[in-house]
Amino acid sequence: MISTGQTLLKEGDLVVRLNQDPASQYIKNLNRKDKSFSHAGIVFFEKGYPYIYHIINGEENPGGALRKDSLHSYADPKKNYGFGIYRYTINATEVKKLKKQLHVWSDQGLVFDSLFNLNTDTLMYCSEMIKKGLAKATNNRINIETTKPTYIEAQFFAKHLNLPLSYTKELKVVAIDDLYTNANCRMVDRFDFGF
Repeated sequence: MISTGQTLLKEGDLVVRLNQDPASQYIKNLNRKDKSFSHAGIVFFEKGYPYIYHIINGEENPGGALRKDSLHSYADPKKNYGFGIYRYTINATEVKKLKKQLHVWSDQGLVFDSLFNLNTDTLMYCSEMIKKGLAKATNNRINIETTKPTYIEAQFFAKHLNLPLSYTKELKVVAIDDLYTNANCRMVDRFDFGF
């Protein structure tokens, strides 16, 4: 499935996955329309090879820096339940702008935003980075919506992230399905590892 998926990848594609980590099970529940995935990255080619650019923290990436991984590493069946490939309606110029913006953020030392604060551009989480990158690359033609966590979700955020409930109650987040359940994105293929 990884080999098949790799042949489908094009620059600017969105690649989403569902990790086996328990935190991923919670993250996918912030999705309102499709609870299949918990993490996202964007594909760019280097020397003819596709890499998924993404930002994550925890055991997989202790420093929380923006990173690039092969599809095999990113969607490893030993660590994930499956993955999906989606394609935005963006032209070649917009793809170049998006790639340039991710390189700028990488050079600036962008790291994971554990406060999930959409008001800062120096710290971001995966779906926030993609939302902001697409907005910049398309001059806001593609503007990904946000999701407001429920009160119970805000309580979980407060406890899990050690933040005040007064803060987490006001959060708006870019849920993973916000990235692909919109008119500017279509599914290329989805792969379920059958666990």
